[in-house]
Amino acid sequence: MDQKPKRPALTARKADLPPPDWAKDSADLLRSVPGSVKAALTGGLASGKSTVAALFEAFGASLMDFDVFSRWLTRPDGECFEPVRQMFGPKVLQKDGQLDRAYIAEKVFKDSSLRLALEDVIHPAAWRMMLDELTRLGAEPLIVIEVPLLFEAGLDSLFDRVILAYASDETQLKRFMARNPKQRKSQAKRRLASQMPMAEKIRRAQMIVDNNGSMATVIRQTKELWNVLTGRSDGTL
Repeated sequence: MDQKPKRPALTARKADLPPPDWAKDSADLLRSVPGSVKAALTGGLASGKSTVAALFEAFGASLMDFDVFSRWLTRPDGECFEPVRQMFGPKVLQKDGQLDRAYIAEKVFKDSSLRLALEDVIHPAAWRMMLDELTRLGAEPLIVIEVPLLFEAGLDSLFDRVILAYASDETQLKRFMARNPKQRKSQAKRRLASQMPMAEKIRRAQMIVDNNGSMATVIRQTKELWNVLTGRSDGTL
């Protein structure tokens, strides 16, 4: 049975993993400064990260997404395209010359060493792209950065706050199957089981949006966090 999400906490906590060597921030772009908060948003497969991110953006936050960075970096003219092509061989290319992302996803799901090798190529480049974007944005009141593998990569300690989009295993499975009707349920369950358990992410997160219920409830919770993160409330939720 899933652990119920805790109430959002604003106290800082020590990360479980140290940041990787490539996660540099020589200009201190992620350091807490008055009036500007950099919050990482993470979650699990089909847990509603994109919904929460879109709400924060609607309320006025600036938004970044590591998946978007990854797609840019692996376009035919991107810096990671050729290393990824060589890693997966000729079958990874589609007729239009683009990388076959479904093919890559299937391969890395079956081979954890291949997944780690892929992350070693893309994650450092995505991190540099994030820092470039932070330089361009400057001191925005709130910048929300979607990082799907935040805890797994040991990046959580580098951000001012960590927000978790929480959904139960049952909810995640239902949503994933709805998005991927050709996927067998047994395969979907294996994909969910391969991720860091949601209970562990709950333990590590500082703020949580429970995304199991109605959209109205998700909107209310996200707006409450927006108010806290931008100083519009005293942090009592």
